[in-house]
Amino acid sequence: MYKNEVGGLFLRIVLGGIFLLHGLTKFQEGIAETISRFQGYQIPYAEIVGFGVASIELIGGFFLIIGFSVRFVSILMIGIMVGAIVTVKFEQGFFDGYEYNVALIAMALYLLFSGSKLMSLDQLFTTKEKNSKGKIQFRN
Repeated sequence: MYKNEVGGLFLRIVLGGIFLLHGLTKFQEGIAETISRFQGYQIPYAEIVGFGVASIELIGGFFLIIGFSVRFVSILMIGIMVGAIVTVKFEQGFFDGYEYNVALIAMALYLLFSGSKLMSLDQLFTTKEKNSKGKIQFRN
């Protein structure tokens, strides 16, 4: 077992937990409140975007924790964070603005490029052949 796999596991669980809790909060406070906030930010199609962001955070966070579709979910999380920076956080500046979002993007980028197979469902669907020189091949 490699040290980066253990680090990737912790990173995946922490990032997944952060997004899961943010998505859960959006639904618990009422999705109408989230949509109202998005409308206040002048986000087009706030109803669809608000529900979509909350759903991606909730389901995607859970998927990260269990290690399912880690790379795909990481792309979605990066998109959400870039959207948050562009629409809301950028004008607030880096400090007390979007530094947290940048940290989450960095975590998701690590998972996007490195993956995280340790204790994940993804390891059930992919296999690494001994002579494949690092290439991931899907089982038949």
